[in-house]
Amino acid sequence: MRDVRDDFPILSRLIDDRPLVYLDSAATSLKPQVVIDAVTNFYTHQTSNVHRAMHLMAEESTRDYENARKSIARFFNADEHEVVFTHGTTEAINLVRRCLPRVERVVTTVMEHHSNYLPWALDAGGAVVGVADDGTLDLDDLQRKLSNGADLLAVCHVSNALGMVNAIDQIIDMAHRAGAMVLVDAAQSAPHRPVDVKALGADFLACSAHKMLGPGGVGVLYGKSEHLEAMGPWLLGGDMIEQVHFDGYEVQPPPHRFEAGTPAIEAVIGWGAAIEYLSNLDMADVQRHDSELVAYALERLTQIDHVRIVGPTDPDRRCGSVSFQIEDLEAHGVARMLSNRSNIMVRSGFLCAQPLHEALDLAPTVRASFHVYNRSDEIDALAENLEAIVALI
Repeated sequence: MRDVRDDFPILSRLIDDRPLVYLDSAATSLKPQVVIDAVTNFYTHQTSNVHRAMHLMAEESTRDYENARKSIARFFNADEHEVVFTHGTTEAINLVRRCLPRVERVVTTVMEHHSNYLPWALDAGGAVVGVADDGTLDLDDLQRKLSNGADLLAVCHVSNALGMVNAIDQIIDMAHRAGAMVLVDAAQSAPHRPVDVKALGADFLACSAHKMLGPGGVGVLYGKSEHLEAMGPWLLGGDMIEQVHFDGYEVQPPPHRFEAGTPAIEAVIGWGAAIEYLSNLDMADVQRHDSELVAYALERLTQIDHVRIVGPTDPDRRCGSVSFQIEDLEAHGVARMLSNRSNIMVRSGFLCAQPLHEALDLAPTVRASFHVYNRSDEIDALAENLEAIVALI
């Protein structure tokens, strides 16, 4: 894959005359100039609402908004009417939780992001699948939970805390054989590898723009047509209705019945630009680049005394990130030292996956995560700084 760093203007920033080393893309990714330009163009030349007016600027905005939906549908190999815009992965998951009828028996896993754990394990009282000591999903436990009866399985494609890649094809097949629908949290997989919803056979899939080089405040829920048709709206308001009368209303067909109110138009348009950017890079090449960075990070970090990798050390089982701990040092302190010493930006804490940390008896961890703009020399900088920090113990 070509070197894309010049496409990301923020990487020219110097802090105290030193370059930025951004290793926090699993939390949110940097934005290429084409995305910034798309958002700026909307504000500068065509600010207008969508689906509501007949004037030129409204037509331009609606065209670009719906073109972004087309790009996203192509990206995931979905049909346009199966692509519902939301404010992010969290809202997409909660939309399914609130609107999907006749879902009483739910299965989820302990490795989920809080956004996919709270709605199902706690709010819906679902059964929770455990993990092995290395964080691998316990497929025998999954089979037992599914065999007890399930209407829906909610599961991540890639763990945001461990970078663990789940055997999602096998998992979906297991769930479908048990008669359960499957909701896939693809927030951590879609930025790094091809995701084909038809090949997967997932019933629902959720992800966010801001992890995929796009703006914040927008995400998508993919749903099979028959499921979306069976779902009523969550929010009531403008644009999700065909007609409103004194005594009732008629909703639009999917996806618009789920997009009440004024959407994040500029964010959607910016995400469309990001999707085209990633598509032009070729997601197979993006995946190879990610795999090389993860493998190199594991190689470097496993050589440092007192650094413990959290999760599998096999790079083929990881995607996008490497999490670790330093013996006798608190995770937030490590992250702060990396930032203060060398402008290395990493995430620390429970990583929105506290139940997983508790299941593995882990204190908060440090996570270095990557995207298309990262290079091996930045991993070298991380490793060298960790060696210096360890020397202080």
